[in-house]
Amino acid sequence: MSDYKSSFTLELKKMDVYLEKELTEKTGRIAILMLILLLPSFFVKEFAILFLSSSLLIYDIRHQNAELLYSLPFSKKELFNFNLIFLCLAVFATSAFGEILLGNTIIEKLDFILRSLILIFSIFGIQIILSEFNVDAVVFSFIAVIFDAILGNFGTPDINSSNFNPYSLISFSKQGNLAMSLVFSILICFISYLVYTRKDGENHHESFGSNKFKQTN
Repeated sequence: MSDYKSSFTLELKKMDVYLEKELTEKTGRIAILMLILLLPSFFVKEFAILFLSSSLLIYDIRHQNAELLYSLPFSKKELFNFNLIFLCLAVFATSAFGEILLGNTIIEKLDFILRSLILIFSIFGIQIILSEFNVDAVVFSFIAVIFDAILGNFGTPDINSSNFNPYSLISFSKQGNLAMSLVFSILICFISYLVYTRKDGENHHESFGSNKFKQTN
């Protein structure tokens, strides 16, 4: 139990160090995007999430700064998790705050927050996958969002309609069926986790870095 607690404490410290580094280096961009996320517009939020997601780990991979992170006491698994946790907390907090200002019911507020989290899982996952295959994650994730929105808005999610569009049920933009969209977005995110952590293996500095971090804390 004590080992688990110390391990958890270590992970929190490492996450704190990583996020402090990211927020210090990218303060202006992140602050502006966080303000935009406060707007209670799903359309605006979708693109704000896209650019916020691409401002952290995706940015470092794109500009070949990720190797520096790997030389620090961070594993690929940790970097993935730290980014996803931060993005989820940022979207949850801004969505919740924005919804407080509206006169919606609790169910409507929770629905909007969940829909926003679905966007995070999908967009972050898509960007990670694109980055790992040396594709411009910002440009092509933007295209993916547009494509998803267009494809999802064809027809209707009503299974009894002659214009029924199955994809609209799982589309992360349309979200015709909330549960199916959530499962689909989590699947995208999980696949991206596997691709990111297994492609080229874990970084070689993980064990050394973790031990060094323990010694300095």
